[in-house]
Amino acid sequence: MTADLRKNKRKKQESFLFLLMGLILLGLMVSGYFLFVEKILPGIASNKGTPNTSNDTTEASASKGTASDSNSLLAGEGQIVTLYFASKDKDKLVREIRKIPQEKMLLALATNIVTELIKGPFTTDARKAIPDGTMLKSIFFNQGTFFIDLSREFVDKHPGGAAEEVLTIYSIVNTLTELDKKAKVKFLINGGEVESLKGHLSLRQLFARFEPILASTL
Repeated sequence: MTADLRKNKRKKQESFLFLLMGLILLGLMVSGYFLFVEKILPGIASNKGTPNTSNDTTEASASKGTASDSNSLLAGEGQIVTLYFASKDKDKLVREIRKIPQEKMLLALATNIVTELIKGPFTTDARKAIPDGTMLKSIFFNQGTFFIDLSREFVDKHPGGAAEEVLTIYSIVNTLTELDKKAKVKFLINGGEVESLKGHLSLRQLFARFEPILASTL
């Protein structure tokens, strides 16, 4: 009799425990359902319905920046510089005013203006003094001197003649010294010194600004 009572009591306890565990599991399932409906599902729906605009925004910004850069000079921005080219009808240098992209660093500005010189003049009364094919290899500034390193074409393709050599050299010297009137200029060819362009003007010296070569109309 006692054994039967214990057995029945144990069964009741086990049934209670099973019922309790079932209620707990049911509660967890219900809680999980509401969590899913209230928290997770709205986030999924939101991500699905919202277009990914990050790439579009980046591309639009890049496009806007490119357009701004290309139109900057037209919008009145940029920097006014003075370039000197050989005159077409006399052994003098004539001045040309040109607008180029703004540069705050001295060497970047010096590089830009020499590059413009190599391109040649826009004005009809001037001609290019630097030989075709000449490339600017580097330029640096040290202790008041611009060191300008040009390609071999600067020497090899020069037409020669004392007057032409002077015009070529001072086209560059007077243009660079617009940045610093007291500066001097040293010419290098492919990183080294050469004696002269075509035998008239020594390139081993430092060149200072020379204003008497400028046309009287300046």
